[in-house]
Amino acid sequence: MKKLLIVCAGGATSSLMAQNVVKEAEKQGMTAALLFPEDLKYNRFESHQDKDLVVVMGPIGMVSTTRLQGYAKVDAVLVSPQVKYLFKNAEAVLKELGIPCANIDSLSFGRMRGDVILKQALTLINPDFYGCKNPDQTLQ
Repeated sequence: MKKLLIVCAGGATSSLMAQNVVKEAEKQGMTAALLFPEDLKYNRFESHQDKDLVVVMGPIGMVSTTRLQGYAKVDAVLVSPQVKYLFKNAEAVLKELGIPCANIDSLSFGRMRGDVILKQALTLINPDFYGCKNPDQTLQ
């Protein structure tokens, strides 16, 4: 099971994007689930162990401070365009935890392109397998 965290300002638009990523993953033959920030905080992944991908959405405050420390480990974090200005703070915290992160392309986010964001997430989680060393690269 791979765990992806998508963050935005308050959790509203990241939840929309997370839903689209889950739908796209299922369209591509993966099993996927959408979880809430509390599920991450309290490590409620047991019932989703059989899933290929679990997508959690929430506010950037979860990672722009050290609050993510102690939470269940995620495999990657994607930061939405409206909080791009907080990316460096989040990146510093996540780097300490060994969690890769990247900004989401504004156009892909605005168009709610779950397919593009899924590919970006999978590349961020395993760059060698997906053939891309730069997770900020727009994948079409």
